[in-house]
Parts: sequence; C-alpha cells; structure tokens
Amino acid sequence: MNEVWKYINNILMEFRGCFSYKSTFQWFIIIIIGFMLRHDHLGVSSVVREFGFNSDMLYENLLHFCHSTAWKLEDIQNKWLEIVQQSDTIFNVFGKPLLIGDGQKKPKEGKYMPAVKKMRQESGNSSKPEYTMGHLFGGLGIAIGNGIKQFCAPLSMTIQDGNGPILEWMKSEFAKDSHVTCLVRQACKAAAKMAKECYLLMDSYFLSVPALTAMTEEAAKAGISLTALITKAKSGYTAYEKPGKYPGRGRPRKKGKEVHLFDLFITKASLFTVAQLELYGKQKTVQYYCVNLLWGRKWYQELRFVLTVMDGVKSIIVSTDLLLHPEQIIQLYCFRFKIEVFFRAFGQCIAGLAYHFWNSHLQKLNPFEPAKAVAEKLAQITDEKIRESIIGTYCAIEGYVMFCCIAIGVIQICALKFYQQFNEFPLRWMRTYTNTVPSEESTQDCLQKSFWGLFDIWPKLAIVKIVSEKLEEHASPLPKTG
Repeated sequence: MNEVWKYINNILMEFRGCFSYKSTFQWFIIIIIGFMLRHDHLGVSSVVREFGFNSDMLYENLLHFCHSTAWKLEDIQNKWLEIVQQSDTIFNVFGKPLLIGDGQKKPKEGKYMPAVKKMRQESGNSSKPEYTMGHLFGGLGIAIGNGIKQFCAPLSMTIQDGNGPILEWMKSEFAKDSHVTCLVRQACKAAAKMAKECYLLMDSYFLSVPALTAMTEEAAKAGISLTALITKAKSGYTAYEKPGKYPGRGRPRKKGKEVHLFDLFITKASLFTVAQLELYGKQKTVQYYCVNLLWGRKWYQELRFVLTVMDGVKSIIVSTDLLLHPEQIIQLYCFRFKIEVFFRAFGQCIAGLAYHFWNSHLQKLNPFEPAKAVAEKLAQITDEKIRESIIGTYCAIEGYVMFCCIAIGVIQICALKFYQQFNEFPLRWMRTYTNTVPSEESTQDCLQKSFWGLFDIWPKLAIVKIVSEKLEEHASPLPKTG
C-alpha cells in the first residue's frame, strides 16, 4: 500500500499553489485525509476524532480554514480538473469524454443556513413528505475507468437555487442563471478547459430551451463546439417537422407539421429496428426508431430523437449531435446512471453533504413561507459586513462539499490504478469479489487500515509529516499500529 499513499501524496501536493499560506495548505491536507479516513460522519468534528486530536483549538482551526479567504473555490476546482486529466483514467466513448450532470437535493433543518429553501420532493416513495427544506446542489462529474469498471468522478458540486442575492454580492458570472443553465454552463466551461468536445449526459429535466441556449452561447464564446447533449424527452413533448419550401411571399416558415413524439410508437411501429446492444453490462434486445425533428418553442433547433423499446419500457432519447448513430446514442445515455451511483457513494462513504455551517445574521427560516421568501429576505440585507459574513458561511458550505468531492475522487482514481494491491490487501477480507476493481467503500476501508502504519514505515512522506506536526502540536498520542 506504500505506492498507493505515495500516489495520494503526489496528488495532494499539486494543490499547494491554490493556497496563499503554507499553514492553510496544511489544514487542507488534514481535512482531505480526514474525510478519506473518518469512520463517523458528523461534520468537521469527525476529522478531529479520526486523528485522535484532543484540542478544541484544532476544531476551531478547521472551522476557520473552511471560512478562510486564503483559498478560492474556482482555483481548487480548476486544479482538480487538471489532476483528473493527468491521471490518465478518463473514460472515452466513441472518442470523446463523458461529462455527467444532475441535481441533488439535500434536506437541511438548519434555520440559519444561507440558501436553504422549500423544495418539492419528487421521489415516488410515499414515506417522504411532498415538500422539504434544504439545499439544491448541481453536481458535475466525468466518467473515469477502464473496460472493467467506470466511476463518475465529481468535478464540482455547488448550490444552484435560493442563492441569487449571494451570487450577486459575490459578482458571480452565474448570478442570473437557473439551476439548469448554471449546470450546463459549468459543463461547457469544463469542456473548454479540457480543450475537448465532450458528450454531456443529463436527464429529461435538462431538455429545455434555456439549456440549449446556454450551450449555444458558450460555444460561441469559445469559438468551437464544446458539448453534445444526450438526454431524454418527457412523454408529453411535441416536436415539428422541417418546413417545406414556401411558394408565396412573406417570412419563411420556421417549423412544419406538429408531431406528438409518443404517438410515433404507434404510427411508426413497422419502421422500428431490432438490435442487440450491451447496456448496463448486459446484452439487451432493443427496438428503436430514429428521426430528426425541430424542437423548442420559438427556438426550433434540430435534434435527433431515438424512440426505444427495451424490456417493454418505452422511452425517447435525444441528442444534439445529428451525426451520431441511434445505437451510439442509446449506449451513451446508459452511462448517465453513473452519477446516481456516485451520489449514493458520496452520501454513504464520504457523507459529503453532512455540513453544519450557519450564520446568526440570517433571519430565522420559516418553513411555512413561500420558497421565494428566502431570496427576498437576503436581498433586503444592505450592511456590507453582514453580507461578507453570510458570503463566508456560503463559501464554507461549498468548500466543504468540494473537499469531499476531491476525497472521493482520489479514492476512485486509486481504485482504478491500484486495484491489484487493494484486492491483495491482507486486512480486507471479502467472501466474493463482484468486480476486479474495488468499490469506493472497499478502497476506503483499505486506506483506513493502512494509513497509520505509514508513521513507522514512511515518516518522511509529506502528508505524514504534516499530520505528525499537528499531532505533536496538540499533544495527542498516535493511535496504536499493527
């Protein structure tokens, strides 16, 4: 496991340029390793317990680090994207990387947390309430892996609803964007930084005119095509045929005959093609019919619609790339589910949304008020010092979540690069191995059991020296090894 920790050490040392002070960078190392190793998921205090620190001052230092102005979230996000690229683990499909985006709602009962608002619960589980209070995060990831296994490595997770006034105070470029346009723009900017055109996989919520508009605007700024959107159409959507030649005078028609998409399953039933495709790791029989139509009221962009029938389930997959083969579009969309698997691991292994930052300057949240009331109350704040305080709390939340993204991303990359070492690790017994590449949970368990042995084997490793210095500074004995 020494080579694994050496690789992790090299990754974390790459972030040194993102921090103004050496001490701030050392706290970054502490919190990232703490998130990777911790056994309980109770916020920042779990890092203190994991290292065996017995100092209230250390807890305060970690809180100050999260609120610090010595680092910027954008710098850390850019460096992390660069590290993921350099890891040589990006999984290309049909010659292009896969960016995957989706929203994640996190219930929060904190009555003094910035950007907490009432959200509608769309889950089909009847035990969940119709409405809940919390944060809406937009998660953007990239597919990494090999022919054996793929992960969705997180590139960013930011709050994307109820935070309009805060973003205006920060003069953010996303201040006027909705959740949909913000996530699409972030994906386009990530593709621009990689200097590669990517496939962007999203669910049906993101098939909208604002999303297509944002993609067009970002491509115009970059001067090249950045992303090809692969998504799904809802059952009630309509599209339009291309307009024929208009013989008379006047403005040419923008659209032709209206087409109800789900009606095509009946009217075009005889034109469906049957194919055997490998989807979700299994051979599946799929029936499909492909047609190019105009879509979007007053937008009328030509999209490729692939009507599919698999296991008796009908669905319509949409692509903005008109040159993609229908079977390729179907295969690409199946990779979208990787972000759902990531959200599950992010919550269970890392507890990436288990933050507890709040600000006493905020008005107490009333769960019975309309959802817009949150932004209205924030907009009424004019005192600059109070604004700065709220911005600090808001940045601490997004920073905490980004640090957790880096922690689980490092675990995923290590699982892909060192799967043989993890499978042969003597302190991790498994009755059966479902995959050659271990899961995030199995990899994390091996790292938890091997880290403390580094203090005897490799005491001069940079991350070990940083942890040792903090342990000595706070006069806490090292945990027993062996």
